[in-house]
Amino acid sequence: MSGVYAFRCGTAEHPLPTSSLVVFGGPTRFVYADLVSAIAAETRRALAPEAVYLIYPSSICRDVVAALREDESAFDPLAADTIIGVYGYAPDGSVSRVDELRRAAPAQPDLAALRRQGLTILFNRRGGLLDSGPTAHFVKPSGTPDSRFLRASHALAEGAEIFFVAFWLLGFLGEDIEFIHLDTAAIASVPLAALLMQGRLVAPTIRTFSSYQGLATHPFNVDRPDLVIISASQSGTMAAEIMPKVKDSRRIVTLFSTSDVPPGTSMLCDLRRDAISNLLGCEPTRRTPGPAHTRSIRLIGEHFIAETEPARSIIPGTAEAPPVVKDKIAKLQGCGVFTALRSGEAIDQRRAIWVDIPKLRTTDVFTDWIKTVAAREIPASTRAIIHPDDDLDALSIATALKDEISRQGGTLSDMTVLKLSDIEGEATAPWPEPRSPVVVVVGATGRGERLLAASRALRRYAPHSHRIFLAATTMPSSKQAFSLLNSNLKHPSHRFHSMFEVFIDRRTAAQSWRDERAFLLDHDDDLPSELVTRLDALGGSPDGLADALFLEGARGPLRLADNFAFWPVGTSCGDASQADVFISMAAILENLRSGDVVVGKRLINDVQTHSVLSAEAFSRYNDGVIQAALVRAALPIELDYRDAPDDSRLIADLVAQMLDRPDALQADALAEFLLALVLERLKLVPEHLVFVVERSATARLTPIQRWLADGLRDALAKAA
Repeated sequence: MSGVYAFRCGTAEHPLPTSSLVVFGGPTRFVYADLVSAIAAETRRALAPEAVYLIYPSSICRDVVAALREDESAFDPLAADTIIGVYGYAPDGSVSRVDELRRAAPAQPDLAALRRQGLTILFNRRGGLLDSGPTAHFVKPSGTPDSRFLRASHALAEGAEIFFVAFWLLGFLGEDIEFIHLDTAAIASVPLAALLMQGRLVAPTIRTFSSYQGLATHPFNVDRPDLVIISASQSGTMAAEIMPKVKDSRRIVTLFSTSDVPPGTSMLCDLRRDAISNLLGCEPTRRTPGPAHTRSIRLIGEHFIAETEPARSIIPGTAEAPPVVKDKIAKLQGCGVFTALRSGEAIDQRRAIWVDIPKLRTTDVFTDWIKTVAAREIPASTRAIIHPDDDLDALSIATALKDEISRQGGTLSDMTVLKLSDIEGEATAPWPEPRSPVVVVVGATGRGERLLAASRALRRYAPHSHRIFLAATTMPSSKQAFSLLNSNLKHPSHRFHSMFEVFIDRRTAAQSWRDERAFLLDHDDDLPSELVTRLDALGGSPDGLADALFLEGARGPLRLADNFAFWPVGTSCGDASQADVFISMAAILENLRSGDVVVGKRLINDVQTHSVLSAEAFSRYNDGVIQAALVRAALPIELDYRDAPDDSRLIADLVAQMLDRPDALQADALAEFLLALVLERLKLVPEHLVFVVERSATARLTPIQRWLADGLRDALAKAA
C-alpha cells in the first residue's frame, strides 16, 4: 500500500498518452520511499516521461521540495531533461505551482486532462467496469437490462486513490453545505476524505438514498444548497430525476459516467474513450442484452447474485481464425522463420515464439513487402533511415530498403543510415533537413520499446520531420497493446507499418514448457534417457527450437499432414515445423479470446462464464501436432473440464483410444495428453481420470509414455 497515487497520461503540452507522470499525495505525511516506488513502477511500464507533476497538499509542499533537493535519487529513472514541477492544492481545490525542480514547469498543469485520465486509469485498474459476459445481463437499479455495470466502489480501494477522487470534489464543498446525499453508502469514503482534506471542524450530515429505490421518499430539500453525489451512471437518468428536488443542480455530481450528464449538473470523469483526450477510456458496448435468453445478474445490497450455468464448449473454426494465419503464416511455414524458447533469455522469461529475421528476409513474403513499402510509403525526399544500435536485424532491413529504393530508381545520394545513438542526447547536432521525412526500422518487436525510443529522440532531433516507422513483425500481447503502440507512433500524422501482426502473449503461451521443465527437474533422479535429452532441449538453443516443441509419439516426432484446415487449400505442409503449427493455433485461440469474434464463439472466462476448448476440436483436428499445439496454447482454465462432464468424458475416451493403439496415427499426441494431465493443465471429472489411469495400466507404451502414465497413477493414488 502506497501513500501516493501515480499514473501516466497525456496533456495539452505533452499529448502522447504516457508523456506525463502524475504523482498525487493525500493529506498525510510525505514519505520519500513512496515517491521512489511510484516513479520506479511507472517508468517500468513505459518509456521515461517528458514531464512529472508532483501534487501534494500546499501545507507540506515546502517539506517535499526540501527533501527532493537534498536527495534526488527518486528521479534516477528519469531523463536529465525531464520537466519536474511541485504543485500544492488548497482546501478549496485550487492548485498552484510551488517550485520547479527541473526545467520550466508550467504554472498550472492541465487539470482537465489529469482529472479525466487519472480517474479513468484508476477505474480501469480497479476493475470498475463489469461485463456480464455473453450468457447473462445485469439488471441495473433502474430496472433496465445492460451488458455492463459501472461499480464505482471498486475504484475506492486504497487511501491515496480515494483522496485523488475526493480532491476533485473540493470545489463543490462550500462552507454552506450542510447535507451530502449519496446514491450508495459504498462511496461514503469519498466525501469523508474530501472533508478531511478541508480540515472541517463541523462536518455536514451524510445521508444515503439507496439509488432509485429511495428517490421518491428521500428528504431532498429545494431550499438548501445540498451536495448530491451519484457514484456512476450510464444514462444520466438519475441526475435528471434529482434536479427538481434540489436547490442547485450544479451540485449534483456524478463521479463516473459513460454518457452525457443532464445540462446544469456536474461530472468528475467521462469514462468514454477518446482518441485524443482519453485513449484508455471505455469503448461503446457492442452488445444489446437479450433478457429473455440470458441470465439475470441483480445487485442485492452490495453483492451481485446470478444464476449458475454449465461450461460452454468452443470449437475453433476457420471463420474464427485471424487473417494473418492464412495470409502470412501459411506462406512462411516451412521456411524456418518461426522458432521458440531461445536460450538468450532467462528461463522464466522464455517467449513461446521468435521470428528469425535473416530467414524471413529470404522469403517471397518479405520481398513483396519491401517492394510495396519502398514504392508506396517512402517519400522521395526521405534523407535518413534510423535503426537501433544493437539490432542487426533492423540494420539488414534498412539495407534491404535502401537497396530496393535504388532498384526502383530512387535517388540515394543524400540518404544516410543512422544508429539510434546518433540522434540521442543533448549534444547531437540538429537535423539539417527540418522537414525531410525520416524512416525508423526495427526487426521484430513486441511492445515497440525501440520504436518509441526513436520517436522520443526524433522529437528533439527532427521535430518537424514526417516519420515512417517500420517493423518486419509485430507481436504485441493483445490488440489493446497494439492499439496503444500504434496511437503513440502515429501521433499526430506519422505512419507505422509492419509486415504482419500476431496478437499473442508470448510469455503466457510458453507456460506449458516452463511447467514441463520444472516438473522434469523435480524428478531428474528417475527420468528415462529420452526425457533427459528432452530436459536438455527445454533449456533452449541460441537459434530457438523449431521441431522439438512437443513430445514424440510411438511413430516419432509429430508432423503435419497436408490439408491443414487453417491454411489455404493446396498448401504443401510437408516441411512445416512444429513452431509453424503452434503459432497458428496460438494466434487462433488468442483471437477467440479477444478478437472480433461473435460472442457465442468466444473463449470467455470470468465470474459469470466458463468456456472450455470443446472435446470435438481434438476430433476435428486429429493430427497429433495440431492436438499438441492446442493443448500447449490453451490456458489451463480452457482445459478444465470438471464442470463440463460431457466434454470430459469425450476427452477421456479419446485418450483411452490412444492408449489402446499407441502406435496408430491418431495416437501421436498421447504423450502430450498424458503430460498435460500430469501437470494438471488438463483436468477431467475424477471418475473419467480414474478411467484413463486404469486403461493405461495394460497399454503398450513408449518409455516416455509409460513414465508419464505411471506418474499420473502415482499422483492419483496420493490424492485419494
